[in-house]
Amino acid sequence: MKNSTRTTSRAALRWCLALLTAALVTATWASPASAADNSLTSSTPSADATVDVSPASLTLVFAQPVGPSPQVTMTCGDPGVPQSLSDAVPLADQVTVSVTITAPAPKGVCNVSWRVTDTNLQPAGSGSFSFTITNDTVVTTSPSTTSTVAGTGSTIAGATTTTVATSVPDTGDTATDGESGNSAGPLGLFRLISMLGMSMLFGALVVIAVAWPEGVEYILTVRYLRTAWGVALVGTYLFVAALAADQSGDGLGATLIPTSWGDLLDTTSGKAALLRLLLLIGAAYVVMRPERAIDTASQALALGPAGLAVVTLAFSRDEFGLIEWAAGAVHAIAMAVWLGGLLLLTRVVLAGPGDEDLVHAVRGFARLATPALWATVVTGAVLLFRLDRGELGSSHGLVLIVKTLLVSVMVFVGVAARQFITQRVSRSDVMTAPLATRLRRALGIEALIGIVVLALTSWLLALSPPGLAASNDSNLQLQPPHTFQNATMNADVRVAFSERVGANDVRIEVLTPTTGLGALTVEFLPPVGSIAPGMIISPIPLSGAGVAELEQSDGFTLNAVGTWTVIVKIDGVEVQRNDVYVGEDVPSSTSSTATTLATSG
Repeated sequence: MKNSTRTTSRAALRWCLALLTAALVTATWASPASAADNSLTSSTPSADATVDVSPASLTLVFAQPVGPSPQVTMTCGDPGVPQSLSDAVPLADQVTVSVTITAPAPKGVCNVSWRVTDTNLQPAGSGSFSFTITNDTVVTTSPSTTSTVAGTGSTIAGATTTTVATSVPDTGDTATDGESGNSAGPLGLFRLISMLGMSMLFGALVVIAVAWPEGVEYILTVRYLRTAWGVALVGTYLFVAALAADQSGDGLGATLIPTSWGDLLDTTSGKAALLRLLLLIGAAYVVMRPERAIDTASQALALGPAGLAVVTLAFSRDEFGLIEWAAGAVHAIAMAVWLGGLLLLTRVVLAGPGDEDLVHAVRGFARLATPALWATVVTGAVLLFRLDRGELGSSHGLVLIVKTLLVSVMVFVGVAARQFITQRVSRSDVMTAPLATRLRRALGIEALIGIVVLALTSWLLALSPPGLAASNDSNLQLQPPHTFQNATMNADVRVAFSERVGANDVRIEVLTPTTGLGALTVEFLPPVGSIAPGMIISPIPLSGAGVAELEQSDGFTLNAVGTWTVIVKIDGVEVQRNDVYVGEDVPSSTSSTATTLATSG
């Protein structure tokens, strides 16, 4: 019997290692990077098209998502003369790239060349296409028309203007993963139930397969596995429904039917949630017949679905990259083995006195728990560094501090419990009632702390880490901010933009007033004598201290070289105006230097 048990344990360990390998491979495959080059599926103007006059812009649509800095150039005539283009900007769908032609192109054949990277900044191919312009563009000097981008055009100081709407960026204190303020609570609760059930199920299966094959003979074990499976399945189903409701804007009742989950296929986190549910349904294979977990012929199918369901937790953020996914996969597996094993011991193995097999179960768990606990701590530290970058003042950082303190306590209790097992259980042949009681009390405290840590993990997934926010900020091309202050109005506003001809990024930061801010607008008046239209940024959705941003793709464009007058107004009253020179050079700064503040009011 002992040789059979050792053979089963070694086989189970091999399956666990294979599962960890599969987790890392899955993380690699889930990366947006693709081994194949990207390809152009369509363009405006299309390849070999003939247009009357020079288009105002170029639009390129690719087969796969592109990186943040695609390169597009255009030459016209024979020999090819380079044309003046704005920076190429990927739009929100990540497959469409827009380029403004800042000066009308001459008639003749124009050749457009492109080069793109993937979302991990690895080269993803290049190509070109041509179109023909039949007539030169006639330039008018009349500023009588008004263009409109995301708003209504108006006239200021005799110049044509465009009104552009802004958005408020995520500051680290709001929900992410598509979780709005109204749905973050239910999503967090259902996520916690799902995570707890999966940990109970997978951790128990690993302990049974590696250290306690006799466990499948106990009716209490079978009931525990089916309870854990039911908790995981129901919690995951409700989580998927709540996530679909949040992404579609419908109520939870409307998304309880799976036919309403189509929007989940648009995000990595949504796909992971759907896959998690399918894998848990597949786990019925072992739940209905637990002995399959100790049979080497069926062990892969028994442990695989539950283990891969746990791995999908690593893909809960769409912003993650390969490193975060790989660390998250190992973190999730190690956490489930440790916490699930603890719960199996406290609820089943140590429910009362018993024979030698209960002692073997405790010893086997101790061998598993120590590396699992340390793997959880190490990968958690990797994720901490990647997500928070040392900035612990945000909501995400504060919750993380509390979680770190609890993990420290948990490690202390776990090490003490493992020492007790080594000293006392190793000398016992049977599980006596006093020994079971002492172990159940010690391991129960560790398990309780683990459940609280799991709840904090669920909470953290609903918050935006500063590391991700900083990564998003780095995409903005901004010059140092300009200050607009008015002591009488108690106003302090900073405006930063690219300060270049063509599409600009803009960042507007309100320092004061901290609350009760009136209607805020920022006006850009063109250089004196220029026929270029002015711009108005309105409405700016700030009611107090905070930040609003415009990306190049939002349509904020300055079409003249020279000194522009920037005016900040609150409720129509001018705060201050500054003169800023706009040139043709690419901004020297490629990241925002403004400090992100939480929007108040």
